[in-house]
Amino acid sequence: MFLVSLNLIGDDQGGTLLFRDIGDVSVSFSNRGEDYAQAHPGVTDYRASDIRLWCGEFYEKRFTEAEKLAILPTNRSDDGIVIPGFTIPLPGAANGTVDFDPAEKVLEGDRIFLPSVEEITNEAYGFTDNASKVAQFKGVNSGYWLRSPHIPTFPLDVGFVFSFGAVMDYPVNANSMFEMDTYARAACNLDSSRIEALDELLATGGRTVWRVTMKGDEHNGRSYDPSFPVVGEVLDLAKTVKIVAAAAICIIVLLIALIVWLVIRHRKKKKAGKG
Repeated sequence: MFLVSLNLIGDDQGGTLLFRDIGDVSVSFSNRGEDYAQAHPGVTDYRASDIRLWCGEFYEKRFTEAEKLAILPTNRSDDGIVIPGFTIPLPGAANGTVDFDPAEKVLEGDRIFLPSVEEITNEAYGFTDNASKVAQFKGVNSGYWLRSPHIPTFPLDVGFVFSFGAVMDYPVNANSMFEMDTYARAACNLDSSRIEALDELLATGGRTVWRVTMKGDEHNGRSYDPSFPVVGEVLDLAKTVKIVAAAAICIIVLLIALIVWLVIRHRKKKKAGKG
């Protein structure tokens, strides 16, 4: 699997992309579940999604005929996968994990497609930690969609890589308790025998960016920005949530202790008044 571009892709005007447009519907922990699943059947199905159509249009519009011949049709069924989440129980995630359903025949001859949760967490593809998953749109670290559907506990959610590199889930219309811009980091499989020339644009940290010329094309002289995202300290969600949860528990314990102390003090005063 090869990424089509080093960084993220938006629509033709450079704007955000939705996995699927289901209108102005916002979701939260309190209203995801069976009712939403029944009201929006199949919204997490990549095969019928808006973004899969966009991938097909991107292939048709953005590549030369020689490049199209080198991009192989891909057929794939995805297994279900469970990845670490916040590691503490949350509504719909009782085990503290993020769980994704299998997807039968999710790719059927697709030439440009979104990666799956399994692929974007696969160290063999270079995704060894959160920092390695960070990508930018116009120089800003941003989030991007994956094709994997969440299990029915969150029936509007699919896989998503947040701007700080954490893989979680997010509603298909990107309309939740908070909103953010959403993009694509499309991938493909190439017929390596059709590569005419490779120009090394950048090699750093064990990673290399290449400019490719395919057989039958004039030499690719197009200019690209080969710079990798500058990644500072990447937020560790699990650690942050644990700290917040521990702090909340401490506050609750202190409040209970204060209430008990006030009750005891009140009773002592009452007894003293009677005496």
